[in-house]
Amino acid sequence: MKSTMANLWHPVYGVQIRDLGKKRYLFQFYHNMDMERVLKGLPWTFNNHMLLLNKLGRGEDPLKVPLIFTLFWVQIHDVPIGLFYEKLAIQLGNFIGVFLEYDTSNLGKKNHNYMRVRVQIDVRKPLKRKK
Repeated sequence: MKSTMANLWHPVYGVQIRDLGKKRYLFQFYHNMDMERVLKGLPWTFNNHMLLLNKLGRGEDPLKVPLIFTLFWVQIHDVPIGLFYEKLAIQLGNFIGVFLEYDTSNLGKKNHNYMRVRVQIDVRKPLKRKK
């Protein structure tokens, strides 16, 4: 897993990966830029298992951090073009999980008739499909 993730992420300044036991690993990035790029690219999987990543605070014990959330970009289809507003994105995002941000780069593009929202999802709960 160590070499696979390091090769996938290509950290410019490197990463150290340590097995902590209890199905936990510590990823120590040598530069904040590399860590932020990996966190921005969530979710990540390894061998069809989702990696739940959490940015540790100073002095925080990595074995005691609850790993129950991950981030997703979600495509929301069948939204009339006239309703592509941030207010609706927030409502739909909060229905799915916890709304984080709304991607406006698809607005007005051909063949991009969906809304993209970034949400935080509790992995212990089933995914919601339709409202």
